[in-house]
Amino acid sequence: MKKRHGALRADTLRVLANPGKAREVLRFVADYRRLAVQIGRVQWRQFFETGAANKYASAKHLNGICGAAPVQMASFQAQEQIDSWLGNRGNDFVARVRASSLADAIRRQLYTINRHGAWFSRKEIEGIPSEVRSLARSIMRNCMKKHQRPNLGNLSPRLDSRVATVEWPTQATHADRWLKLRLPGRPRIALPLRSNPLFDERGGDLLPVVQLCTDGGLSVRLMQDMAKPFAASCAAYQPRMESLGIDFGLATLIATSQGTMFGAGLIADLKRIDRQLVAIARHRSRSGDKPRNSARYRRLIVRLRGMLKTRINASLNRIVTLHAPAELAVERLDFRSPALSARMNRLVQNCGRAAFKQKLADLKDRFGIVASDVPSPYTSQECAKCHYIDRRNRLTQAEFHCRWCGSVMHADANAASVVASRRSAGLGGKWLTKGAILDLLTRQHVERWPRSQGAAADPRFLNPHFRAWASAARNALQTQDLVPCA
Repeated sequence: MKKRHGALRADTLRVLANPGKAREVLRFVADYRRLAVQIGRVQWRQFFETGAANKYASAKHLNGICGAAPVQMASFQAQEQIDSWLGNRGNDFVARVRASSLADAIRRQLYTINRHGAWFSRKEIEGIPSEVRSLARSIMRNCMKKHQRPNLGNLSPRLDSRVATVEWPTQATHADRWLKLRLPGRPRIALPLRSNPLFDERGGDLLPVVQLCTDGGLSVRLMQDMAKPFAASCAAYQPRMESLGIDFGLATLIATSQGTMFGAGLIADLKRIDRQLVAIARHRSRSGDKPRNSARYRRLIVRLRGMLKTRINASLNRIVTLHAPAELAVERLDFRSPALSARMNRLVQNCGRAAFKQKLADLKDRFGIVASDVPSPYTSQECAKCHYIDRRNRLTQAEFHCRWCGSVMHADANAASVVASRRSAGLGGKWLTKGAILDLLTRQHVERWPRSQGAAADPRFLNPHFRAWASAARNALQTQDLVPCA
């Protein structure tokens, strides 16, 4: 059985090779990417014909490009890219079904198809009629049309010990480590590597896997298995509180249910990058070119990703230091701001989600901190004290004033407290619709505060949320005192 590694971490080491060696390695990278594109075409065809791609499919006819071993590595790597992309489209599929008006029975059947990734499968699924399977195919096709497929021509080759090994120098040299490449049909190459403190201090077990990167020049990524160091850090971690609510945004990057806030200056930096991206995109569009063909545009995207990742990591590390929670109650991530362009909102949405999920996974591996997902609808309108929902509660981006109980607090801190409370409010159902969440929260509020203070004093009579709910439940016992005005 293949050994399964624990938590993995990768670090980039700079290559100190001379121009001749660098050119030879770059030629191999170009051939590897050309190989991955051809393999990807076969795997996509298998996916649409049979419902599942096969990464073990024979590709011997491509061995002449890079050799048999790189063909197998490229097959596995291409399949991982395709599976990751399909996983994201599966999340889009779920969002579409959740927002639809379909019957609950059909929703459950669609969720079953999505869970098994059987959108295009030819196999019969017990209990699911052909009409629902056809509907699932239509929904998935629509989700796939809205997103570009992964570009396998930009893969960074991931090589195992059959063609790449890392060795320590036996005597004093200008290199901290040496990467020995034995590429089929090519001369052997020894690349000197310059290490960095982060890689040296991790203390994990070095894996026999090397990744060649070409962004900003030739570099090498080495991976370590951190199972042992993380087991020690989890044992040493002592939580000081059971659960902490986290609210994400752009005006304030992170707010906690304890009232601490981080990343207040993020939106201003995003606006500056946004103006530059929009200007480049507009200029490229007038000339009939694509923005991503601009080197400056690509550098800005790299800068944006690095900025988001750095600030997210620093904020969450600071939260662990200050509060030491055993669990984080996290709303479903949605990074958008009307102050940013549609292009920037899309970039921040994708990059921000990936960075947050990666860091939350790191906290779980490193300290055993669990992240619990809670639904996000109405967190900005709900009062953390009395749980009254009204869009008029939020006066500005930063100010929250409850119209029922009169509580005044920072809007982001209130939202974080709401997120923490939803962890135990019966809202853990993953597939609850927005309407079902509003109905449940409204009923819970009325059960707690059943009697009004008079029609003129009760703000609920002017709230369309409660008027609609009360009209639907007029004859219910718990709402007999909450009848909307004529």
